[in-house]
Amino acid sequence: MILVVGGTGRLGRAVVPLLLAAGQQVRIMARGKSQPFPRKMSDGVELLRGDLGSDADCQQAVAGCDGLVFAASGFGVKDSNPRTVDRDGAIRLVRAAAAAEVKHVVMMSMHGAAADGPIDFLRCKAAAEDAVRSSGVHWTIVRIGALLEQRLETMTAPLESKGKVPVFGSGSAPVTYTSVRDAAAVVVRALRDPALRDRVIEWGSHTLTGNQLAEAVLARAGHGTVQRVPAAALRVLSVAAKPFSPFLARVAGAGIWEESGTAAFEFGLARAEFPDIPVTGLQQVLEESGALGTST
Repeated sequence: MILVVGGTGRLGRAVVPLLLAAGQQVRIMARGKSQPFPRKMSDGVELLRGDLGSDADCQQAVAGCDGLVFAASGFGVKDSNPRTVDRDGAIRLVRAAAAAEVKHVVMMSMHGAAADGPIDFLRCKAAAEDAVRSSGVHWTIVRIGALLEQRLETMTAPLESKGKVPVFGSGSAPVTYTSVRDAAAVVVRALRDPALRDRVIEWGSHTLTGNQLAEAVLARAGHGTVQRVPAAALRVLSVAAKPFSPFLARVAGAGIWEESGTAAFEFGLARAEFPDIPVTGLQQVLEESGALGTST
């Protein structure tokens, strides 16, 4: 049995079918709030409504499991908090997994994770990484870039409603993105391949600027213009928005970090080590999104 925490989220929904195809039984743990539980699940999937803030829920979730995939995150959820999910929740679950003698933990993390990281989210991820390394359980830490599908969704929603594609900052800073499909593939590989055991791997798909992404979105849609959000506005929002919208403040802070250029990383060596895991192309993601309309 493999426990997928955050199994109803964007990444979890990609991981679960791959595990099933590999013959694994899967237990999904989620709150069922930000992403509701599906009405019907495939054979071999057990649903568990649970809260990462509860020791009892975490203990129930890991009971009888051989593997654990931590794919939950509080960064992009408006009613959640990375400190509660990505740090404290991850640590609580890892401790429960160690006590239950789970054999392997795959921890989803982020490029830039460090105790002194420039944004709180990266500091939370670093704390979760430390917990899994010291757990006594075999582990794999998968550091990804910003999820490509999520970023494209953020850019295309205003295009549909206002005819605008937002670009944060100058749009010229390189950012490494990871496709959800690519991230899911390396997670499943980590559970069965000893070459990925007890190590950190950084897994990217494409390094692109905001301007390049906007051009691709506009070319695909056949209409619209760019709306720029200056870096100065991001700096103000990252502070001023905290009292009324921590989510908006987090997004603005991440935009400032990306503007520094340090959100880009080299992923070629990791890809070369596992060349059989395909790279999902930008155009493929655009075509599959279904949200961009057709050219006019």
